[in-house]
Amino acid sequence: MKNRFVLRSAGRRAAVFTAVLVTAMAALTAVFAAPAGAARDRIGVSVTFDRPSYGSADEIHFKFKLTNNGSGRAAGLTVSQDFSDPTDLSVPYDGWGVLRDRPGLTLEPGQSFELAVSAHVRDPEQTTTVVRGHVFDETGFGVGTFNTSVPITRVPGHAVGVVYGDENGNGALDAGEQLPGATLTLRYVHGSSTYTATSDAAGKFSFDVSAGDYTLGGEVVDGWLIPWGNVRIGTDTADLLVRGAPPLNGALAVSMAFTQDSYQPGDLAHLTVTLSNSASIPLTGIVAACNRIGDNYMLNGIGPGWGDLEWNRGVTIAPGETRRFDVSETVPEASFNRGKVVAACDFGYSEVDIENHAEARVQAAVPGAKAVVEGTIGVLDDQGGVKQGLAGTEVVLVSDQHCPVAGRLTSDETGHFLFEDVAPGPDYRLYFLTPAGWRIKDDNPAGVEVQGPPANHYAYRFAAEEGDAPPPVVPVNPADCAR
Repeated sequence: MKNRFVLRSAGRRAAVFTAVLVTAMAALTAVFAAPAGAARDRIGVSVTFDRPSYGSADEIHFKFKLTNNGSGRAAGLTVSQDFSDPTDLSVPYDGWGVLRDRPGLTLEPGQSFELAVSAHVRDPEQTTTVVRGHVFDETGFGVGTFNTSVPITRVPGHAVGVVYGDENGNGALDAGEQLPGATLTLRYVHGSSTYTATSDAAGKFSFDVSAGDYTLGGEVVDGWLIPWGNVRIGTDTADLLVRGAPPLNGALAVSMAFTQDSYQPGDLAHLTVTLSNSASIPLTGIVAACNRIGDNYMLNGIGPGWGDLEWNRGVTIAPGETRRFDVSETVPEASFNRGKVVAACDFGYSEVDIENHAEARVQAAVPGAKAVVEGTIGVLDDQGGVKQGLAGTEVVLVSDQHCPVAGRLTSDETGHFLFEDVAPGPDYRLYFLTPAGWRIKDDNPAGVEVQGPPANHYAYRFAAEEGDAPPPVVPVNPADCAR
């Protein structure tokens, strides 16, 4: 049976973002010297591997344990791993739960905490792997350390397959589609090791590497788009089938829309995705990639609600066909303070030729939060501080929504202004109508980011200078919005 594969980019969500933490086989206690007068808890750190040694392709399992051996509460415990060496162990970013980052873990005197951890070696060529790092408390003070290793036996892996150019777009290898002289790059999933192989006259290639998990593709080979894929290489992996897709050349078009105007965090948001193919051959293996910038108020385009559009699957759009897909994802908690949930996605072959993917961006409101917009206008010093405030400047806060004037006021004697109870969500701009003889040095109007709650707002500084400039035209009279 053919071994087919697809994988999203490690630079995006699939990526195993490693941050590790593990410790000694036997309990190990280490306490750093505390500042004078400061009482520090003693934290015992131990790890117990489930086996005395591992193969290079194995998933490594161990129990990580912290014990408060001191007389006082140990609060905000987190772990920081050192992994600058190739022998350091790789743990998934979310593999450390409460110990990953603040607020961390709290242990009362004598209390212990145990966590089951899974990991992989970062370099399958190494004969040992090591886990080392530090335990910190809520003040950032080191209260424990760990450093231990376990033997690794390299397991040789061998894989053979065929690479082909899918000329008719049907997603299958047909006679004459084999690609000779194509160079493929294999990347180890849990580290940075890479390997290459070049196909022969029949499109066949082979890799001799350590057994384990690898990715292949995400590159253009001889004009063919090789979608990013994953493959597990064992001691004798046969019949790998690597597909090269023809360039999209603008044939794929997309539109996207939320099915509701507003949501609340935790709601299941539904979107309609419409894909059209203007090419003369099928577009096979089209997937969605969303939230490439990693903002926490955006949908990520992963999970069962995305169906066959998810990164490891793919849909086919026939020539001249338009297909509609209902997809869904839970509205993230962070969308509340932004006042909106956003889906920003591109569509194409998985993680290859991304700049030519079809793109769509839509948003829906997440109402209820309140924010403030605050700033100071004046002459700024070299460090960006206000050395002379500009009083009497009319400041108009304008959104991109209907009847957009959200507020209008005048800066005080220090150049300060403050808008309260501003609803986050729209894009906002500030229009400055300066007194005679003054002008704003930079953009007027200026875009501002509005995010709740008010306690987390950012105070802006706007540079003014002597001189005249035509005042900006406010798009709507505030009086019109009161009608």
